[in-house]
Amino acid sequence: MGRFFASLAGAWRPFSLHCAIVLLSAWLATSLPAHSPAGFINNYLETPLPASAFVKWDAHWYTYIAVQGYDEQSVVFFPVLVVLIRVVAAFGLDYGIAGLLVCNIFALLSFAAMHAALSLDFSPQTVSRALLAYAVMPTAVFLNSIYTEPLFITFSLTCVYFARQGQWWQAGSCAALATLTRNLGVCLVFSLAYEYYVRRKPRDPLAWPLLALGLAPSALAGFMLYNAISFGDPVAFVHSQQAWGRTFGWPGDNFVRNLGHMAALLPNTQAGIALDTFLVLTGFVGLCAATFARGPMPASFLIIGWLWFLIPLFSTSSFLPLYSISRFVLVVFPLYVVFARMPKTIFACLIIINALLLSLCTILFVNWYWVG
Repeated sequence: MGRFFASLAGAWRPFSLHCAIVLLSAWLATSLPAHSPAGFINNYLETPLPASAFVKWDAHWYTYIAVQGYDEQSVVFFPVLVVLIRVVAAFGLDYGIAGLLVCNIFALLSFAAMHAALSLDFSPQTVSRALLAYAVMPTAVFLNSIYTEPLFITFSLTCVYFARQGQWWQAGSCAALATLTRNLGVCLVFSLAYEYYVRRKPRDPLAWPLLALGLAPSALAGFMLYNAISFGDPVAFVHSQQAWGRTFGWPGDNFVRNLGHMAALLPNTQAGIALDTFLVLTGFVGLCAATFARGPMPASFLIIGWLWFLIPLFSTSSFLPLYSISRFVLVVFPLYVVFARMPKTIFACLIIINALLLSLCTILFVNWYWVG
């Protein structure tokens, strides 16, 4: 508990900087011409300004499910955020306010979880730099809206923190929560299995730790059971992706098509398409550096980093070939260690450029432009 509070104290400064950039940018956006709302709108919301500025795109889906429950289209959204919104809204709050409260609390906790997890392996300077890089990631505005990013990275990093100390049941429970937040959370089982393999001593009992490692797959199986009972299809959450235009595609083909979409200068999605291209390249180069460059990087970090980066690249659509990869890269935490190890001048330039991009993304996001 003492280490947690120490990590929370270490998280305040980068989190405050992040919030200052996002809130100032949202205020600046009010001076721009209003852009028409796009996508699905949850008409049950009565979220007042200025809070409603951050209730855009998928935020309407999460709050709608909290009000109305799942249907065959909305089952693609996993349940932890929905449940927490409903619990907080039960105290009489508007569902939009409830969602923003949940996600912004977890945004702060995500900084604390990153501080705690990285502090086990890296110097205080590296940890501080990594948190600063996380604070100004261009798509970090999603930490302040009603999206799963803050919950997912909090549960995942807490899982990593416990696994690095051999606390398997705590790690497995956090992996299960991450899995019920987003389907990629189940990939944590590979990282956990590796940590268990390298830490297990010959005479250690197998049964209990292995059962703990099975909590994430069990959580996914539980959601599949819900799908089967409610919709007659245990993988309805996969099949429903077709209603969102998602299909299988090879990463190379998806990237080339995305370049073509960039050249087309599509007005509403251009920012998101450009970000997808930029952050795919950044993520790939960063993970290669994490894998092959000098300097220690826990193998379990690399396992989860590559899985979280590569798997979404196989999902595409006709209108968004790299479909939100800019947002998915946000949670690939080994990248922040790579950024933190850059030479001082390069790191400073990176922070300034990313802070400007975060400001731009926030302005676009609150004005209903697609940025991820």
